[in-house]
Amino acid sequence: MDSYDFEEQLVGAMMIQGDHIECRDVIGKLPVESFDNYHLRTMYQAITALLNKAEPLDIFTVQASVPEDTKHYVLEVAGRCKSAANIRGWAKRVRQCWMLRKGESDLIHAASLLRAAGTHDINERIAEVSGIVGKLQFETNDKLPRRIGDLLDDYMVVLENRMKGEESGLYLKTGIQAMDDEYGGFDRTDLIIIAGRPGMGKTELAINIANSIGRQKGKGLIVSMEMSDMQVVERHVADRAGLSIGALRNPLDMIQEQYTRLTAATGTLLDEHNYVIDGSFTVDECIAHAERMNMDGGLSFLAIDYLGLIAKPKAERNDIAIAEITRKLKRFTLRNKVPVILLSQLNRGVEGRPDKRPTLGDLKDSSSIEQDADVIIFPYRDEVYDDHSSMKGIAEIIVGKYRSGQPKTFYMGWRNGHFTNIDQADAARQFSENERKQEPSKEWR
Repeated sequence: MDSYDFEEQLVGAMMIQGDHIECRDVIGKLPVESFDNYHLRTMYQAITALLNKAEPLDIFTVQASVPEDTKHYVLEVAGRCKSAANIRGWAKRVRQCWMLRKGESDLIHAASLLRAAGTHDINERIAEVSGIVGKLQFETNDKLPRRIGDLLDDYMVVLENRMKGEESGLYLKTGIQAMDDEYGGFDRTDLIIIAGRPGMGKTELAINIANSIGRQKGKGLIVSMEMSDMQVVERHVADRAGLSIGALRNPLDMIQEQYTRLTAATGTLLDEHNYVIDGSFTVDECIAHAERMNMDGGLSFLAIDYLGLIAKPKAERNDIAIAEITRKLKRFTLRNKVPVILLSQLNRGVEGRPDKRPTLGDLKDSSSIEQDADVIIFPYRDEVYDDHSSMKGIAEIIVGKYRSGQPKTFYMGWRNGHFTNIDQADAARQFSENERKQEPSKEWR
């Protein structure tokens, strides 16, 4: 796409229009480097300077502001422009042409990286190329701002589907019944952080959510950097069958009823479309795998276990590297409409206080995580710290941040190493029963 005509029409229109709100809008969005032609770029730079200084803008002030070799072009450009009615349209075309030139340059650089790659650094080069391609931005004609009033008809269809008990397609159910009832599920552009101390069930909660989405016939990708792919499969089977990991590792000791549940679980998993890949990856490699799957029939979620094991980009400090990872993942969700579930560890500081329920301040390098995350969930089991806890068999799902609603705590059962849905009133009753059971021992002490 040749940009010369667009650039000439834009500069000519701005000189005719003068100091007008449309001209100021253009210089706020269109940088000087968007212009490919030297003389037109010089004129646009002069126009920008005049507007920024609140000085008169016309053919003569522009001519007086440009270098000698450009002066005679000013009158020619202004003479060929007959109307200033389409300034924003010309600006959009100039921007599109600039993006295409920039994209072509970036792709040429990416191709040179691939040509120079060797067997010793092929993974690093591919990750670098994926990062370059992921940052490409193109402004097209098919996506324009829409008036909110014009979107209401589409939204009413979403509401009607919900009233009929049908899914709107905008949200993904987590399988945590109480949380789904409260919030309606995850938005498809959410970055969800599941954070906790070791043994709290971070991975188990992510697998519980993955199994729920699998039941909805979604397609998910789990990037595991802590467990092998076989361990992830075993966790899926155990969660779906409601069996402990120990039972699956000693199958000869299982009873018939456990075998029946195992057979049913593996049968349903065979028909579902959750994928797993294990190893050590950069964030760009994780995104590249997810984008390839998204192009091949769509992706319902990307889960990464866990943040601390992602190969970090070079940065002055660890928190800056973490910020780069979370921002890239958030950009991925917005670009692809695929939610990301990112597991993270908590600081050791939580161990040193009486109430060990986590808060946002317990996140490692928390500032960027808090900023970029849409949802932050802390699974917490009090019985990990207290053998006589009144919360035995009850797990707390603490929502520390929810961008679209109020943070809240939900309760799930904990049985055979898995989270199970329980009625919130039943959780309160179980807590009361546990309290009563503890009373005799407290009196004896």
